[in-house]
Amino acid sequence: MTPSKCPVKELDEKYVKLIGKFVSDIRNGKLRGTNNIALAMVTLLETIITDSQNATAFELCGTVRAVGRHVSSALPHELVAANVARRVLRAIRDENRAHANQSIEGSGESLQRLVLAAGSRRATLGAAQHDLREPLRDHIAELRGEIESSISSICSQAREHVHADELILTCGGSVVAERFLRAAAPRNYKLILATGPDTTQSHAMANRLSAAGVPVTVIGSEAIYAVMSRVNKVIISVKAALSGGAVFVAPGMHAVTQAAKHFSVPVLALAPLYKLYPGHGNYATMVNGLAAPHTAISYDRPETASANVHVFAPQYDFAPPDHVTLFITNLGGSSPSYMYRMVSELYDPNDNCL
Repeated sequence: MTPSKCPVKELDEKYVKLIGKFVSDIRNGKLRGTNNIALAMVTLLETIITDSQNATAFELCGTVRAVGRHVSSALPHELVAANVARRVLRAIRDENRAHANQSIEGSGESLQRLVLAAGSRRATLGAAQHDLREPLRDHIAELRGEIESSISSICSQAREHVHADELILTCGGSVVAERFLRAAAPRNYKLILATGPDTTQSHAMANRLSAAGVPVTVIGSEAIYAVMSRVNKVIISVKAALSGGAVFVAPGMHAVTQAAKHFSVPVLALAPLYKLYPGHGNYATMVNGLAAPHTAISYDRPETASANVHVFAPQYDFAPPDHVTLFITNLGGSSPSYMYRMVSELYDPNDNCL
């Protein structure tokens, strides 16, 4: 039986408290940024796995899956937390499969039996009683190192995609996009920065890039379509990349990618591997998430004084696969049509639905 088909595992009270603290830190703003959330999720899972009394593959998969479900239900818009849980589940399955292969090799089974049993070993977790905590520590340390170095790995590719005398456009303030553009500064390009919902953050990013030697022109988001015909490349940072090649981005970014598609301007999406999400068509939960109204319009505006004003501020925009030209991940550039393959290598199909 696979853990996805078994009843939901009941977590101990101490684990529930750890999950509650993790969720509250994100909701209260103590933990910000997808990179920090991913690292905190790795630490949470490592603590729970180390403290587990029964460390067999089946029990650990049930525990990690239960943690992933709790976090996903409490934070449906923080997809990176669920992605980290899936990566750990894949590590547990790989270790269990490695132990199973070693035991089978020692038993001297025939090649025919090995081939016929391969499918069942991939789909299920056997009754092996191996303690997997020690080998999982190596997988978790490797995952933590990958997350910590992901932005640096992406930024190291900046000079391969940004060339001299090009006019680059980006929108809003993003840590990943800023570091990527800063790494490409020696190419002597010019940057157009369209202000996002938070104009203060956008202007602060423009000032830092200008101090780093990048010529920056700040425009309003309403002028994106007017300048797009002169742009050579658009660089965006994504909230999540789906296996079909679509992306969740910051509010207002859909207009950028739509204008880029109209003028045939390449769109480069910066997507660390921990942002790859194994989803295709179920976008309703993510797109319909609403942020506080003041993120879209200031309370100081005269029109907000009316009782008849209803402000809807979506947390994210959705850009379809044909709006993205190239994904830049830790491992290099990949086309949107190849994302499904990367997702299948990162996650086990049994864990796509926690």
